Amino acid sequence: MLGLAIVRAAIFLASMIFIGTRLIPRLMMTVARWNSRELFLLAVVAMGLGIGYITYLVGLSFAFGAFVAGMVLSESDHSHQALSDIIPLRDLFGLLFFVSVGMLLDPAFLFANLPVILVVVLLVALGKSLIFGGLTWAFGYGNVMPLAVGLGLFQVGEFSFVLARVGVNANAIDADLYSLVLTVALVTMVLTPFVAQGVTPLYALRNRWFKSEPLETINLPRTGLRNHVVIAGAGRVGQYVARVLLRLNLHFVVIELDQNRIEECKQLGIPTIYGDASHPTVLEVAEITHASLLLITTPPITVTQLIVNNVRRLHPSLHIVARAEGVEQMNLLHQIGVYEVVQPEFEAGLEITRQALLHLDIPAAEIQHFTDSVRQELYAPLYEMHADYRTVAQLQTTQRLLDHTWVSVPTESPVIGHTLQELDIRNRTGATIVAVLNSGNLIPNPNGGYRFQIGDIVGVLGSQQQRTAFQELVKASATPVDA
Repeated sequence: MLGLAIVRAAIFLASMIFIGTRLIPRLMMTVARWNSRELFLLAVVAMGLGIGYITYLVGLSFAFGAFVAGMVLSESDHSHQALSDIIPLRDLFGLLFFVSVGMLLDPAFLFANLPVILVVVLLVALGKSLIFGGLTWAFGYGNVMPLAVGLGLFQVGEFSFVLARVGVNANAIDADLYSLVLTVALVTMVLTPFVAQGVTPLYALRNRWFKSEPLETINLPRTGLRNHVVIAGAGRVGQYVARVLLRLNLHFVVIELDQNRIEECKQLGIPTIYGDASHPTVLEVAEITHASLLLITTPPITVTQLIVNNVRRLHPSLHIVARAEGVEQMNLLHQIGVYEVVQPEFEAGLEITRQALLHLDIPAAEIQHFTDSVRQELYAPLYEMHADYRTVAQLQTTQRLLDHTWVSVPTESPVIGHTLQELDIRNRTGATIVAVLNSGNLIPNPNGGYRFQIGDIVGVLGSQQQRTAFQELVKASATPVDA
């Protein structure tokens, strides 16, 4: 029977590889072309349930078939849309699963067999912690990681319920053993959040008894870190900030836990520490007590709170800049001592609004006044706490109102052959010529004797109306310019 099951599984997997690489991508593309989100969702659900049912018909597990269907769909070009559409159903089925499992708990069995259950829970916790911690250490992860993985994954997994139910149906185990497995699994799941909170104190206790291992660091200066910037998180935002600081030759260090991002930082030459920024040990390696600024770029508010709380114990006066996803989170971060809070979604929405108003021919001054008012209302606490923040905002406003652009002089432009003094551009348009690029040669701040030539690219400084007036002046259809 085992041999036949292996053969059936091999044939099924081979068939799914063919179907998943040849047929399903074409089917998904055909469904996507209908531009119907409802039809797309139905197709995804039908594939998952259909493949699972086919697996059941050939004598394999329904859950195994659904798992393979998910793997096949994940390789499709439409996997991201499929995931976003299926998440509500996934959460609903997950909720029903765990609620139904919880309802299977028999309190009478729990109290009647409490000693046995506690012993099994202890054995499972020790066994799985040692296995997962040992595997983590064997793959080269040191310091707090083996302890965190071992204590975070010590619980009995939910798939044990499926296996235990199969065992009952096959008369391989009796009802008492099934109840024991179910009860132990539920007890370990309930204990997991509380046990995971003990990682930090246990790791600190371990460092007192044993010599602590050095955290993995990349590109850190040999002279150490002093008056530097600490960036918590090496995602897109964190890496962008790091590139800017690297270009300005400013001292900084990035803390990141994702190994893929660690490799990206290594290739970019970014100073990086492998670890969790919410752990005091990692913050100490980053010399947080000697830092001048902390930037928290990770989105989850819970992670940000943990980082801020630990930093406040080590460096109470350190300025912290963090990101928030709403006004409530912004106020919460201000209350726990975050110096400045940035809302990426708000800034993106405000910029989209500004672009829309520009295309609707709303005067630039009115648009800027509106955006400044909205931003000032949101960031009012920052204006009150930090006077320089208002200055930076005003400089950004001035830059938007008085911007520069590059204008190409057409081949038959009436300004060709005339000098700046003859054209009297400043009085006629209000714009200022700050540079001219001709045949690859840059002429900064040209004098009044410069004569326009074919192929000139002119750098113009001024308001939007002034720059538009200059563009009208150099158009080929304009009237000839009198010298």
